[in-house]
Amino acid sequence: MIYLYLYLGIGLLVGIGFSINGARAYAKAPPRTEMAAQALDPDWQPSKRRWLPLILISSLIWPVLLLLPLLERPFEAAAPIPEFAVTGDHLLESLTVAEIEARERVSDPLGAVPDLPFGHLNTAWCEFLAQCEEELEFRRFAADWDAGWCKERREGYVEMVDGQPGRFFMTVYKTLPEE
Repeated sequence: MIYLYLYLGIGLLVGIGFSINGARAYAKAPPRTEMAAQALDPDWQPSKRRWLPLILISSLIWPVLLLLPLLERPFEAAAPIPEFAVTGDHLLESLTVAEIEARERVSDPLGAVPDLPFGHLNTAWCEFLAQCEEELEFRRFAADWDAGWCKERREGYVEMVDGQPGRFFMTVYKTLPEE
């Protein structure tokens, strides 16, 4: 029972604080409805108990107001999402650089995209090849990746270093529809 009295007592203090703050704001500028009511009836007086509902309601719901900031952020940190990496399960066929460039050549009849392998991404492809070692094997990969909040489809090409996937060049990166 003592907890109930403590709960209601804190709520009463919060309600009185709100009432004092509201009374100060009212003294500076009364609401338009009261000015209109006094203009229509000069004998009209505002209710003396208009702050009572505010005090009673705030004495009951004040903990909700204190809990709102806690509910906006999670209580514990989410597990970190692992960074995407190509694994052996994602690997598809083996291709040469010439085959990749022939496959990824963009033909645009309107001429908006350059007639180069990977179109506008040709510069990024050339930088990727410059960082790769000579005579390495390239494989195509395709993976459905769980990004934490959505599933994604990722496709591209990866260099094979000592039989293991190394650096990769991603060509497809799209969100899959939810099932």
